[in-house]
Amino acid sequence: MALKNILLQSLAILAACRAVNAHSWVEEVRKIDLSGAFEGQVGYPMHYVNRTPTPPNVFNDHLAQNQILDLKPNPAVCKPKNGAYANNVNRLTASAGDYVALMYQENGHVTQPFITPRPYRDGLVSIYGTMHHEDSDGINDVLNSWTADGKGGNGKGKLLATHYYDDGQCYQNAGKNFGIKIYAERYQKYGLPELYCQSDLQLPEDLPETGTYTLMWVWDWPLILSDTQNTTEIYTSCAEITLEPRKSNNTVQAMDFSKSNSVNSAGISSQLLNMYEATGLGIGTNAPAAAPTSMPAQGGATSSEESTSTSKKHHHGIKTVTVTAEAETTTQWKTITVPAGNAQQPQPTQSSSTPAQATSSSAPGSSAAAPASIVPVTTVSKFLKARVTGQARRESNNSQD
Repeated sequence: MALKNILLQSLAILAACRAVNAHSWVEEVRKIDLSGAFEGQVGYPMHYVNRTPTPPNVFNDHLAQNQILDLKPNPAVCKPKNGAYANNVNRLTASAGDYVALMYQENGHVTQPFITPRPYRDGLVSIYGTMHHEDSDGINDVLNSWTADGKGGNGKGKLLATHYYDDGQCYQNAGKNFGIKIYAERYQKYGLPELYCQSDLQLPEDLPETGTYTLMWVWDWPLILSDTQNTTEIYTSCAEITLEPRKSNNTVQAMDFSKSNSVNSAGISSQLLNMYEATGLGIGTNAPAAAPTSMPAQGGATSSEESTSTSKKHHHGIKTVTVTAEAETTTQWKTITVPAGNAQQPQPTQSSSTPAQATSSSAPGSSAAAPASIVPVTTVSKFLKARVTGQARRESNNSQD
């Protein structure tokens, strides 16, 4: 019996390793109605690959994923436009201001995060959009270059959302192997064989009534080598949206999320209320927590026991807050800019430099000291684990002497 149990455990570990090696890509694109539920036909990403192909075809995840391991040659964000929808699958049809979910399977990255030393909640997913996509659009042209106001980088596109890869609820079918803790917890909570992950966004309200809008899903998943160094590993998926006129008096209406929505046929309320919930890249070891449901008033900068500074700089009505917190380690800082005295959700700008001597997977070649003033944003701090380094750490040590 003992030998049988060892064999079963070995097979489970082997299966887990294969799953985690599969990585991820967008598999479906869904429109979300104003109640938060999915509506309309399913759309698909460019160069969609069916997981259950018709024999004699065999599924290969390398055909589906777009992997980037080196930023220096500035590889393309998307697979070529030519033949992107040649396999008779549909583009999603949507209008300016519509809410959209990009669906993907976690492939073990969420439920078994201990297998590889990766970022907190399995890294960041940034979603960009453009009306002017070209095959030559490189990862460095887009990631941490395009900004929410459309003015960053070459100005061809916008940052639409930033979420953690682990959306706080998804899991993949593990055959009721409840030895996998996160899988067991979520299976018992939702009672479904599996639940797709998703990254939610809202299309810009100023899009035209016709044309094609391209979404770019960028998952930054670096291999953590030490507290100050990581190696690049990025996966991307792109999807084209066929634009149509709005159907509701040509106005964008507010989301009123229904609590009666089924978890497997609706968006995630926390993401829909806060499109920019992920503002930093760090390391975490605990089971993922649910995302915040809203951002606090006044841009979210509130007093906290974790705060090391309460200073704020105002320039022409704009308040800039560097988001980080006390905890373990970090390889990246991001800055969010919000109108002073305004309760609207923050608009992330492009990433600031990484800590001194650190190599960031999304900001190649940059290095600088960590920010000296750290003002935690409460609803983000509990999801972001960071370690103060550089000038801030030195000042902290001096103050204790």
